[in-house]
Amino acid sequence: MRTRLTIASVLLLFLMQGRLCAGDLSAGMFNSVRGFGISLDYAAGSDILNSYMLYADTFGVYHGKYRDAGVKLVYLHYNRLTSFGSDSCEFDVVLGPGASTGYARDRDSDRFGYLLTADIALAIRAKYGRNIDLELGTFTELGFITGESGGNFQLRMYDNGLYQSLLPFLKIMIRF
Repeated sequence: MRTRLTIASVLLLFLMQGRLCAGDLSAGMFNSVRGFGISLDYAAGSDILNSYMLYADTFGVYHGKYRDAGVKLVYLHYNRLTSFGSDSCEFDVVLGPGASTGYARDRDSDRFGYLLTADIALAIRAKYGRNIDLELGTFTELGFITGESGGNFQLRMYDNGLYQSLLPFLKIMIRF
């Protein structure tokens, strides 16, 4: 059931974007203390970049508190604020909104829950001449997570979205 929900979410986000290969396409790795996974980015215009990240949410795993990781799908719609650099490397400062969904744990819960959040991201993207991109940034997730307390269903604020905004991520991408 979780796998089907994840696949359906990915397909829905791609269909909402229209033409996938309208511009530069990049694929690579998402790395952070938050988790690790894959990333797919494409330029929808000269100043717009759409980014999809599917990763294992490792909250509590590195500290030995939990053994199982959650899963998250993040969509970010970056707008370029400014660019600078040289012929061999161009830097873009990007900012934009987004959304996240997934099946993960929150700070004060030992159980997994489904989450839905609105995001805001800030990143610096380095584009090298050999079709390699590096992106260093962070994003905040503001939203809700489901849970269970005393056998009752609960919908509460997703606290990890605020706490984990202090944790940066690094994406290593190959541009096609």
